[in-house]
This record gives sequence, structure tokens and C-alpha cells, in this order.
Amino acid sequence: MDTELFLDSLVSTSSNIRAAYHEILAEWKPEQPPLTTLLSALGYVIVENFLKTSEDTNRRAFILIEQAMESGDQQLATAVATGLIETLATKAIQIETLWEKMAPLLGPKTRYHAEVWLST
Repeated sequence: MDTELFLDSLVSTSSNIRAAYHEILAEWKPEQPPLTTLLSALGYVIVENFLKTSEDTNRRAFILIEQAMESGDQQLATAVATGLIETLATKAIQIETLWEKMAPLLGPKTRYHAEVWLST
């Protein structure tokens, strides 16, 4: 999986993610946002909408995140880890019981990185 395919796939999982994606692109126009900045914004939206989003939609997003972590594309995996996953974990623990509800849906690499990040 490359960065473009990952972003296209993730953005297509929900209207909230799609809206946030287009919003950040518009804010940065005519430049492209740094990938970690873009992914951080998308991670924030995933957390903010987690409880209002269907489990299937959340699961699809987390499968894509895990696939990016396993992709072998080191640039993508690093950006997903440091942008999306770290924001996702940091925000989720700030909302009572959200991390406990979210963590079981994460893939093993995603969850491992999030737990290491939260333990520092």
C-alpha cells in the first residue's frame, strides 16, 4: 500500500473523515500539508466521531491503519504512527472509557505503537 492508496481508502470510510481531509487540504492550499499533520487531523476526527460511527466503519478504518503499518512503506508507516496513531491514542485516553472501547478494534501493530506511545 502506498500513501495515495491509503489516503484514498481511509477518506472513503466515512463522511467525517472525508470532510476533515478536504478541510485541511483547503487550509494548506496551494501547498500540500505535511503528511503527519494531515494524518494527525484525521486521527482526531476518528476519535471525535468514534462513538457516533458504526462499528463496521470504525473497524474498516482501523484495518486500513493496520495495513499501512504493515505495508513495508517505511515513510507511510512512520507518518501513520507519529501522526495518526499517536493523536488517536492521546485523544482517546482523554475521553472517559473511550480507549477501552477503541483499543480492542485496533490491529496488533497499531495497538502496540499506541500503547508504547501512551506509556512514555
